[in-house]
Amino acid sequence: MSGTLRLLLLFAALLTAGWILYKIRKLKVKMEDAIFWMIFAGILCILGLFPHVTYWLTDRLGIMSPANLIFLVIIFLLLEKVFTLSIIVSQLEEKVTVLSAEVALRSHAAEKRLDTDEKKEKEIEELEQHETV
Repeated sequence: MSGTLRLLLLFAALLTAGWILYKIRKLKVKMEDAIFWMIFAGILCILGLFPHVTYWLTDRLGIMSPANLIFLVIIFLLLEKVFTLSIIVSQLEEKVTVLSAEVALRSHAAEKRLDTDEKKEKEIEELEQHETV
């Protein structure tokens, strides 16, 4: 594995870790997401600092190049994150559908109550007018 690739991995790991720590301090990221990205940065750091681990995994898995293994690991981790996020989005879409139906039902019920109240007020006014006549 080339020195340039190792430096890029370390730089990416430090940049990712720094960015996530900054976002944690600003309370702009959920803890489970922060844990994922810190693990991601840790894996990048391990692959950059200990190239013998990459060579060992390359031999064990039958991959031609350590760089290919690194790309495979990164792609796998990011695909896992995308899959997790798509599950969360699906759940949120379902909640939005249920909430919008509930809001529609409540607003319809509120409109009915207003119509009923207006009718009662008109009836009361008519009765008062008849009594005064």
